[in-house]
Amino acid sequence: MLCSFLVLFHLPFLPFFGFFSGKENLSSNFFPFICLVFQIKVIFRCLLTSRQKHQSQTRAVRKVNRRADGNINYITIGRKFLKRTEPCNRLRHVPPDAFKSPRKKKPGGKIMVQWFLNDFEKWEKENREKLKNQLTEETVSNATKYVVRDISLLKPFSTIFGFSEDLVLERRDEVIQEYFETRQFKEAADLIMRYDLVDKFSFEELVLPLILCDKCQVVDELLKLSPRFQKEYITFFDQLVGETDENVDAFFEPYKQQGLLTINTNRYHGKSLTTFIQKFFNGIAKRNNFDLEERRDAPKFEGYMKGKALKYFSKQRFELGAMSDEIYFEHAKNTLQNSSMDTVCYYFMLLWNTRIEERRLVFRKLAMLRNSVFDFSIEVLFWIKYINIPVDYPGLPYGAQRFFKNPDPKLLAEVEKLIGLRTSQPEEEVTEQLFVFENEQKYPIKIVKTESELEDLCVEMDEVENGTFVGYDSEFRPGHLTDTNTIKVATIQLCFHDTTYLIDCVELENEKLPDKMWIRLYQSIFESKKLTVVGFDLKHDIEALFSIHPIRQQFKIEDIENFVCVRRFSEILMEIDINILNLSKSCRLVNLSEELLDITIDKSEQNGNWMSRPLRKSQIVYATMDSVVVLKVFEKVLELAQKYEQPLEIDKLMEESRVRREMYYSISMGRGLSGKSKKTGRNISSPAHFQVIQDHRDPTKPLQKPFDLKLVIDTMLLGLGKNLRLLGVDVYIPIDSNGFTKYLREMRLSFPKNQRLIITVPSKSYETHKEENPNAHFFVLNNVYNTRNPLEHLGNFLNFFNLDIRKEDGFAKLES
Repeated sequence: MLCSFLVLFHLPFLPFFGFFSGKENLSSNFFPFICLVFQIKVIFRCLLTSRQKHQSQTRAVRKVNRRADGNINYITIGRKFLKRTEPCNRLRHVPPDAFKSPRKKKPGGKIMVQWFLNDFEKWEKENREKLKNQLTEETVSNATKYVVRDISLLKPFSTIFGFSEDLVLERRDEVIQEYFETRQFKEAADLIMRYDLVDKFSFEELVLPLILCDKCQVVDELLKLSPRFQKEYITFFDQLVGETDENVDAFFEPYKQQGLLTINTNRYHGKSLTTFIQKFFNGIAKRNNFDLEERRDAPKFEGYMKGKALKYFSKQRFELGAMSDEIYFEHAKNTLQNSSMDTVCYYFMLLWNTRIEERRLVFRKLAMLRNSVFDFSIEVLFWIKYINIPVDYPGLPYGAQRFFKNPDPKLLAEVEKLIGLRTSQPEEEVTEQLFVFENEQKYPIKIVKTESELEDLCVEMDEVENGTFVGYDSEFRPGHLTDTNTIKVATIQLCFHDTTYLIDCVELENEKLPDKMWIRLYQSIFESKKLTVVGFDLKHDIEALFSIHPIRQQFKIEDIENFVCVRRFSEILMEIDINILNLSKSCRLVNLSEELLDITIDKSEQNGNWMSRPLRKSQIVYATMDSVVVLKVFEKVLELAQKYEQPLEIDKLMEESRVRREMYYSISMGRGLSGKSKKTGRNISSPAHFQVIQDHRDPTKPLQKPFDLKLVIDTMLLGLGKNLRLLGVDVYIPIDSNGFTKYLREMRLSFPKNQRLIITVPSKSYETHKEENPNAHFFVLNNVYNTRNPLEHLGNFLNFFNLDIRKEDGFAKLES
């Protein structure tokens, strides 16, 4: 029969040896089933067919063998298949490697398998008794394994093999347990997620082993499915914060003894751990709206970050003198009032121990440093009285407790004096009309802090004439006082029509501003067809804006198009001709303001506490100044560009200024980007990298910025992918060949969005991928098999992609 002939002809597609040999082939979910059922079918048809048909089938097998596509041993398969007299034993003697075929994943093979399935179901109805006699307990048991892996096959399997769904579910639980016992935790997790069984397992059973063997992507998928795992995950790492390296290693030692630990525990030491936790909150937790808060779910981490901030404020105030007492007091007050007693006592001990160290210097150097000693002790005592902490609290410095038991009158007087200085004149809300340039009475400042005032501002922006430029800047709340669900932007400053507006986001949040008004504000600024937003390095400003929940929920950062980055625009003009702007310094806003406008920006309020209310007059003027300056700098740069001796395509250059890849990384919703591919801006200090770039850069040809490239790398070129990532190229690096195939499939389904250039090597897999992804763009890197050196692969790549690496792209060490 034709069907029997096709079965033998397509043996390369059918890896079915596992069923009758008792060995599982876990590389496929669907094909083993097909192979089993057609294996049984062929056995019975062989009993009914003639010798002549067998010979024709053998000729077909020989024909397959003559094809130069890497298939092996098909003559052996055909002969052994036809000569065995016992049907059930024929395939037991076929060598397993005979069924390894590079062609089993071709689209034609999949279509043929479906045709076989339909034909076999018809045959099975006619030969039910013959089939029943040939089904062994082992065969049925093996068949259930494949149904476990793909529950969609339950109906045809139950018809053929005669088992129920209950048997499959029972077998499913056995397979999961087998995976755990053999420490195949990734496979167990995949099966558990497929059957929606995540809630039936504990964190210690399922998530922790995956952490210990560095299966981060699987862990992320589990966290997305389980709020319980989210909390237990961050609690697990939070318990390690503040521990010594030795204690961390000791914590993981039992897992190491059990053979579960495959990672280097250095990643959970000290600063590495806190950085890891911070990235977790700002990354996957934010993108997927996890119900997590640092204060509630990671108290040790939150305390560490606040203690670190207090230490910084202390250094800026007392050691470097870079922060005024007024600003220091605002920062320290807000931080201490929102901290646990452990953090408060840590700060007091830090100050008191500094006092002791200063006293030792007195005796060593015989210097009169009593003022330094006195200042630190006064500072500790001031905060104890100001915050009203019980003087006998056990965590306080012993010297402070002793002081309050027997106060020194002179020291107590100094403490009271400091309390008077810091609290006698509470800051009053500014009610007078302020100007950015007070002497010239230019650029009046309007403060927006109510819903009605915000609506008036939005109406005014909606009514501007076409082509209006709006200066944009913002100030942020202290990072240690915000968490994942907190609005990070404190104020937004806008400048247009010779007027500046300060939108007080803290007051608006306190007033419970409706979500629709936040959306209204965003639409009036970033969805307007009339105005263009002018900013300077807008990445952080827009990141803070997208911390506002209704904005983050409804809009996408990558959709913003009506903006110009003044910094990038200036850099582009400097690349065309340095004489256009004729700058003596780098393109920082301070430098541009001084050289182009002759305006000096006062940065004394740069470290101010923008969460504290009411805002001081100096804060309001400082905040609005940047929105004015960035607009005036842009207008001046635009004027100089238009006066250039050669005509420039200004609109095109402004559009190019928007293509600043770094802007999207912190705030991207993760569409089309892996976590790893978001790492940019690394310094490259290796002389080897520098030499390769220099050797393969052709200045006579058009140069290409690394952040303009979006690539996905074949698993044969992982070293090249990592080197390109160091250069600032947006590279997706799959973890294995399955990940590579999956990513290409996602590209195909999302076409024309989220497309990347595919860097691959000449191979049969390339031909298959090219056939399955007709709309994708491939670049085949030849001569890769002659060397395994990633730097040589990099040089080969740079021969075709003329990358321009500059200091402003974040590679300062490269040109040093």
